[in-house]
Amino acid sequence: MVDFDILFPDVREEQQTLTSQCQAVMLRMLKIIDYLCEKHNIQYFLIGGSLLGAIRHKGFIPWDDDLDIGMTRENYDRFVQLGVADLPNDIFFQTHMTDSSYPPCDYVEARLRDKYSSYVSTNNKPVTYHQGLQVDIFVYDRAFLPHNLFIIAENWLLKNLLRDNIKRAKVLRAIAKTLPFRLVYASSYLENFGMLKLGANYIKQAEIAELIKAPFEGMQAYIPVGWDACLKRQYGNYMVLPPVEKQKGHHGEFGEPNPFVPCMHSKILNWKDRNAINVKF
Repeated sequence: MVDFDILFPDVREEQQTLTSQCQAVMLRMLKIIDYLCEKHNIQYFLIGGSLLGAIRHKGFIPWDDDLDIGMTRENYDRFVQLGVADLPNDIFFQTHMTDSSYPPCDYVEARLRDKYSSYVSTNNKPVTYHQGLQVDIFVYDRAFLPHNLFIIAENWLLKNLLRDNIKRAKVLRAIAKTLPFRLVYASSYLENFGMLKLGANYIKQAEIAELIKAPFEGMQAYIPVGWDACLKRQYGNYMVLPPVEKQKGHHGEFGEPNPFVPCMHSKILNWKDRNAINVKF
């Protein structure tokens, strides 16, 4: 059995800023995902701001506080079947099936959560599902027309009619097999009509027909071969930095991240206990 503490040491304590501490946590989880996907012949790829960071910064966008990957439905099912069992004890695989408080058909279908950390709520809203620092896993189905309006409408209907991830996946598979249109890959991310203004969030089949590796914080992570078209659709001129006032993370909705204090969920670990064990042995 792999000792991930040796293979990919947790170096959050060695970082000097809160952002770099959080990024160290998420980078370690990405390295573990990459290792398990290679082991089990599973394909994943960076998406969104993480893909943009790989191209523009060869790693995280400096102020970014999340990490996003995508998998096609077939690869995600394989990850659930083979990869999840190999995750180390300090990572929690979160879906509605593993965490009953996690919303079904959420805009992020699955997450990896670090058990040592949390987001400290600033709005006094009670959150009962796991709130550790995360890597978001967006599951892509080739069952959508290439326009945000149609993607949102389809996701909104499936979410509100089914309220069940497994049923939703079955319907999307049926759509992919039966509709005679040229369909594209999209995830549950676009789920409400306020997101219409966002850049087009879909991927064409040819753009992920091959995955290539790109530098990301000292490792090599997989990205779509059509990464340029994906980024242009989503961000426009993606090499131009945003204004300074917009150079900030976007997880304020979850609260302030704390890399060393766990949330109130049952599946947590305490950082001080980890340090005590490491000192003892």
